[in-house]
Amino acid sequence: MMAGELVATVDRFEVGRDGQQLAVLVFDDGQQLVIPHSLVPWLQRGMVVRIRLERDEMTETQRREEIRRLQEELFGETE
Repeated sequence: MMAGELVATVDRFEVGRDGQQLAVLVFDDGQQLVIPHSLVPWLQRGMVVRIRLERDEMTETQRREEIRRLQEELFGETE
């Protein structure tokens, strides 16, 4: 399993166009990640968080199979 980690600071909270509360995370290089606050309701402004990224091979396989099935449905037999 391959994994990587990113560190970000909770910069602020915003309201999205749909009225959803959003958390804005800022990385050391200035890039931002905006996520629904409902995913991590415990977040507070100024917190430093570690984000772990890991490959999900099982879901990847399931999605590939679903795409292959849909392609066969639309276009006939595929490679």
